[in-house]
Formats: sequence, C-alpha cells, structure tokens
Amino acid sequence: MPEPSTVRTTLLSLTLVTSSLHAQADLDSLRRIAHDRSRPDSVRFRAYHDLVWDGYLFSDPDTAYTMGRWLQREARLKASGTYEARASELMAASWYVRGDLRAALLHYDTALALHERNNDDDGYADVITNAASMRSYLGEHERALAMYAEGMAIHERIHDSVSMANDLNAMGRVHMVRGDHVRAADLYMQSLRILEAMGDMRGMSTGRSNMGALFQNQDDHAAAIGYFREALHLAEAVGDKLLMGKDLELIGACQEELGDTAGATRSYQRSLSLRTALDDHHGLVNVKNRIGNLLNERGKHTEALALFEEAAAMASAKELPWGLGGALVGKGGALLALGRTDEALRASEAADRAAQEADDVTLLHDASDLRYRVFSELGRWREALAAHEQTVRWNDSLLHEDNQRAVLRNAYRYEFGKKLFADSLEHILLTREEGVRTEQRMGAERTKRNAALGIGAMLLLGLIIIWQRALLLRRTNHAIIDAQARLMESERSREASEVRTRIATDVHDQLGSDLTKLVMLSSEAKAVAQGSTNDLSVIATDIERIAGEANRSLGDIVWAIDPHHDSLASLTQRVRAHCERMLQLSKTEHRIDCIHAGPDRSLDPATKRDIYLMLCEALNNAIKYAKAKHIDVLFRTSATAVEFLVKDDGVGLGDDPSKGHGLSNIQARAARVAGVLSLESQPGKGTSVGFRAELSLDLKP
Repeated sequence: MPEPSTVRTTLLSLTLVTSSLHAQADLDSLRRIAHDRSRPDSVRFRAYHDLVWDGYLFSDPDTAYTMGRWLQREARLKASGTYEARASELMAASWYVRGDLRAALLHYDTALALHERNNDDDGYADVITNAASMRSYLGEHERALAMYAEGMAIHERIHDSVSMANDLNAMGRVHMVRGDHVRAADLYMQSLRILEAMGDMRGMSTGRSNMGALFQNQDDHAAAIGYFREALHLAEAVGDKLLMGKDLELIGACQEELGDTAGATRSYQRSLSLRTALDDHHGLVNVKNRIGNLLNERGKHTEALALFEEAAAMASAKELPWGLGGALVGKGGALLALGRTDEALRASEAADRAAQEADDVTLLHDASDLRYRVFSELGRWREALAAHEQTVRWNDSLLHEDNQRAVLRNAYRYEFGKKLFADSLEHILLTREEGVRTEQRMGAERTKRNAALGIGAMLLLGLIIIWQRALLLRRTNHAIIDAQARLMESERSREASEVRTRIATDVHDQLGSDLTKLVMLSSEAKAVAQGSTNDLSVIATDIERIAGEANRSLGDIVWAIDPHHDSLASLTQRVRAHCERMLQLSKTEHRIDCIHAGPDRSLDPATKRDIYLMLCEALNNAIKYAKAKHIDVLFRTSATAVEFLVKDDGVGLGDDPSKGHGLSNIQARAARVAGVLSLESQPGKGTSVGFRAELSLDLKP
C-alpha cells in the first residue's frame, strides 16, 4: 500500500499540471471581457476584479492597488455598491501583501461599511474574517477569534465551503499561537480536507504551511520542513509570491535548526528577493534579521550590522515591535563584536524597550543578555550583575514555557497516538478476517492494478489532449482578435471614405451654386455697364460678398476633409478662428472662450463636421436675427467630452422657439452625434444654445 505522502504528492502534481494549462487562458479571457464595453457593467466589473486578484495581487501588489482604485472610481460612477466594496477589499489586500496591516485595516473597515449598507452578507463575512487575520497578526487574538466566529456563522448559513475552510485555517493559527496545538491541528485538518476537495490550491498552500508551523513549534523540524516544501510547491503553482517568501523563510529556519547553514542561507536569500519585489515590510524585517544572525555567527559583523540597521528602520516605520526588538538585539551584538561598545549599549536599551512593547519573553531575555555583555565589556560590574540577574529571571520564564510546550507536545502526540493505535487494531482484525480470502483478493488487486494503469494512461492521454487543445485555442483566439482588429480598421476607413464622399458632394452643390450666382451677376454687370453705371457698385459689392462666401465655404470644406485636422485640438482652433472672424465683421460686442484641455485625440470627420456646423449655425442665428448688443461663445473640448454655449442678449425666439432659424438642422446634427442640445429663450431677454457630447473611451486597467 503506498504511503499517504506519496498519494498526496501524486494528486497534487496532477492538479498543478491541469491548472497551469488553463491559467494564462483564463487571464486572457478575463482581460477581454473587462475591455468589452458592449457587456453589462456588472459583468465587466466582475471580470476586472478577478483579473486583479488572479493576475496581479500576489505578484505585483502596487499595480493591484492602482487597478483597485480605478475600479472603485468606476463603480461609484455607475452606482455599483457591490463592486465599490470589492475594490476596497482589493486595495486592503494589496496593503496586506506589502506588510502594512494598519493600512489594510482602514480599507477593510470601508468595505465592511459598504457591504453592510448593501445588505451583502457574503461580502460582509469575507471582509470581517480578513480583518480578523490582520487583528491576529497584530496580537489582538481575542478580538480576532470573535470576528472569525461572526464570519464563520454567516459562511455556514450560506453554505460557502471555501470560506469555511479559510475560517477554520485562520482560527487554527490563532489557537496555535496561544499554545493549544491539539485544537489547532484539528482545525487545520478540517480545513485541508475541504480545500483539497474543492481544489483551492492557494488555501491548500496556507493549510500545509500552518501544519508545518505546528510541527516547528513542537521542535519536529524534519516533519515541519516537509509541510513547508509542499506549501511552497503549491504557492509557486499559483504564482503567490507572498506565500512563497513566507514558506522559504520557514524552510530556512528549519534548515538552520537541522544544521544546514548553507541551505538556510539560500532559502533566506530567495525569500529576501521575493519580499523586496513585493515591498513586504513585515516579511523583509523578519528575513533580514535571520540573515543578519547567520552573518554574526560567521563573524561577518559589518555586513550583519548593515542588515540589522535596515530592518530596524523598517520595523520602526511600520510599528513592528517584535521585528524591531530582534533587529536591535542583533545590531547590538554586531556593534559589540566590532568594539563599538557605547553604541552597543544604546542599542541594548532600545532593544529592551521594543521587547517590552512586543511582550515577548525571548526578546526580553536576549535584550537583558546583551546589556550584561555590554556592561561587562565596559567594566560596569554593578550594572552587569543587575542585567545578569534579569537575564536569569527571563531564562526561568523560558524554561517554564519550554516545559509547557513539552506538555502540549505530549498531549498532541497522545491524542493522535490514540487514533493510530485504534487504526492498528482495526488493521489486525481486518487482516484476520481476510486471511481466508487471500487468493481472491490478490486477483482483485491485480485487476485494480491493471485498471489503475489503464486509468493512468488515459489521464496522461487526456492531459496531452488538453494541452494541445489549449495551444489550439490560444492560436485561434489570437487569430480571431487580429481579424477583428483588421475588420474594425477597415470599417473605420470605409466610414471615413463615405463621409469624405458626402463632403465632396457638398463641395459640388455649394460652390456650384455660388459660382452660378457670380456668373449671373457678371452678366448683369456687363448689361449695366453698357447703360448707366449707377447700379454697378451695388453689383460689384454683391460679387465681392458672394466670392468671399465661396472662399470661406471652400476653406471649411477643405478643412473638413483633411485627415490631418481630424482631432479635438484642430476643431477647437477652427471654431475660435471662425467665431473671431464672424463677430469682428458683425461689429457686435462679444467674448470668445475656446479651449482644449488635456491630451489631444482623434475625431471621426463626420462628428467633427457636425459639431462645427452646429456652432456655426447657432452663431449665425445670434448675429443675423437676435439684434443683440453682446454675444458670448464658450467652446470646451477634452479627451472625454465636447461642449459649447452660444448666448446673446437679443430679442429672443418668440412664442415658438422650435421654428425657424435653422434650429431643426442643429437638432438633427446633435442627435446624429449622440449629444444633448439645450435651448433657452425669452422674449426681450436673449437666447442661449448649449450642446454637450460624451466621447467614448476604451476600458483600460
């Protein structure tokens, strides 16, 4: 019969292979859904949330925080309370990954309030248990257990198995810290059974790491390192750098206890690299202290001192008293070895203050021992004796704790030993009962073995097919995306061509009409010139006016069809130039305010022309019909919107403002560009024509 560890490793390997084949395809799918504006907001927000969680949170927490803030703003704009709360959870988790637990709690408090307002029991339970973890890491164990119990009750009521497993795991860790190893082991095993059945690899990694810590606290480092390595294997499979850094540090600690100093150094260095990439302050303080202690033991005191100073500064900034105490004790030892006794004394006093704040007996013992060694080196024997007596008292406390741990360890072994004994008796009885059927069982075993080999071969073939299918799907998806991009580009080119063709038709119609007028006026001028010349100046003025209008029309049309002017900034410049020319010619008092804000962006020619002609028509109405003393023109463009306002203090539009003066043309153009047109007019008090259109933007992380 195979060993349980062998079966566990085999199942774990099959799970990892299957998961790795689909991981990238899943992220690509989430990214496409998040960018697809044709989908409902709830679908896009969910895909965006899952993309941040699975793709960035545990490998690039800075990017995850930025993406979480974006989701929070978008959810508020769309009045989506659910995803505003989940965005706060993402931001909190990013701070947790970086080791700033107080900052994480602030965002979790925001998420709790939002879930409570939304009556979202599931979200509330998830957040309160995550916040409980932060409280437990900060030493608030009773408060953490109460919060876990509240969240666990909700998860049980809604039958959320994965969350229940995570709650059991977290409560087991708190009981382990408090010294109740039997209770902790029971909770860990319950959690692991649920997580393995659900295939939750990140939860399985945390569960195995906690089991390793349990054995480590019982000084069974060989068993502990096995669990830590399984946890590391799972964390690597899901790309969780936070768990990887933690597991590598714990593996290094076990290697150090087992005498493998070189292996411990390698594990610590890998952990340091991962935590530096994540900016995980809590983890960085711990692993730098461990590396510094190794360097001190090897006599490399200068290198150790540099690491301890970095760790102390980081621990002080992030309010980590336990890490600060360890760093200061190490720093004091390095300074003492380098002959810098006065500095070592100051470090020992600071270490004692940090140890008292952390309320850790081991730290208090080490700080007292450091003071004893410093006072002895300085020849201050009275103070050295007092420090030595304090060290002895702390040592007695440590011995008492060791005795308690030994009792707990024996209780733990006794509880599990009873089960092993019961299992062995059951095995003997079964063996006796089956002795008479040995031949039949052997035949059945051969059949099962052959079936297992067949199933194994089928699984292998299935994995190969899945792998090939995944490659085919990936290539097909890329081909589809490329084809869609080419199709969209072709469609845009076709639309632009149609717009320019329509404008060319307008060129023919408008300029043809103006040129016909000029020909007719020229003929009339000849006839007049043969007779009296009194009316000749009037005809010449008309010719000049029509020629000027034709020239301006030609300029507008050339600008409209030129692709180099298909942008918001160009539209703004054209509007400003037109308004200045028209209002100066009209001799009317005026104010022109035309501004483009932010980066420029392209605008399709049809939209550009419609917006320009709407403003021209509104301004022309104000000049020709309003009899205004003053006209204001406001035109604003940005990367997200276009708006304008033409306001005069003239006679107004009369009883029915919807009739006449080209307003129907303006309304038709506004509808065509999906904008909002506003019209306000009162007799004798002037007219105001306003317009605003939102410009669509792609969804970007």
